Amino acid sequence: MKVNITAIREPGNLDKERIVIRVDSSCNIGEFILLQTGFENESVNTGIYETFWFPDKPVRAGDLVVVYTKAGKSSEKKSNDATSHFFYIGKAIPIWNRNEQSAVLMHAPEWQSFQAVL
Repeated sequence: MKVNITAIREPGNLDKERIVIRVDSSCNIGEFILLQTGFENESVNTGIYETFWFPDKPVRAGDLVVVYTKAGKSSEKKSNDATSHFFYIGKAIPIWNRNEQSAVLMHAPEWQSFQAVL
C-alpha cells in the first residue's frame, strides 16, 4: 500500500489522541478512508464505529499524515524534505481508548454512492 498506519498515539487523551500514517509512495490521500472497527480474537471484525474520508490532497513519499480525534482545521507543516499533513475528525471525546478497537486504512480510489428515496 502507498500509505501505512505507524501508530495510535496518546489514546484516551482528546487533546493529543491521533493516528500517524507514513506515506511510502506519492499519491492522493483522498483515495483513502480511515475506519475504526471492532477487534476480537486477534482480528478486525465487520463492526464500523467511525469513518474518516480524507479530502483530496497530494502527498509525497516521506510525508506524514496525522489524524487527530479532536476538532480542528486541516493544516500542514514543512520540515526539510517532508511535510506533515494534519487532519481532524471533530469528536468531543476520545475514540481510540479501548482494546477492542482497531484502526483500518482502506484504499478506495473508486466508489459509488446511491441515495435511497422514500
